[in-house]
Amino acid sequence: MGLVTLKGADEKDVNGYLDFMTRLSNDEENYTLSRYSEVDRGRIVEWSKTWGKQTLMVLAYSEGKVVGLIQLNKGRYFGMEMQSHVGEVAYAVDKPFRGKGLIYLLFYYLLKDTDVRILTAWVDERNIRSQRVLEKLGFYELGKADEFLYSVKEKMFVNMLFYYGRKEVVERKCREIGAEYELFKDVTA
Repeated sequence: MGLVTLKGADEKDVNGYLDFMTRLSNDEENYTLSRYSEVDRGRIVEWSKTWGKQTLMVLAYSEGKVVGLIQLNKGRYFGMEMQSHVGEVAYAVDKPFRGKGLIYLLFYYLLKDTDVRILTAWVDERNIRSQRVLEKLGFYELGKADEFLYSVKEKMFVNMLFYYGRKEVVERKCREIGAEYELFKDVTA
């Protein structure tokens, strides 16, 4: 995989994030939010001001470019930020880095310093790779929401799967996977 640096993001990282999301929007195998809406620079710049506060964002850099990310939004259930023990995760890895274990590093780095206990994730039902990642990390599929998101890119509604996991299980699985594949040897944090 080469040298990868993981970094807790703040608003200074917004240009690298935008470049990454633009690259992903042209990747047919990508299922991040850039598939379901346009990349809106102004909205993302505003949102970046919450990074490290309401939204925990970890970026993976290689050769000065963002090549992966994971984000955690805490407590946004039932209309208010009142369930701080629950966090929703979203993630993406650049095509050349997929299948090499980077996603497990991102999960591990994100979770090592957060106090959430329960993790949730929404996955496009066509995104088999992401389903496998979550299941390998100990998440369980809890249900399916038909026609839940509209894909601007595809001009159609898509079905989403809802996943649930426990932090301690995901952390343990990350350590096991990391040891098995020696994932942590070329990472700086």
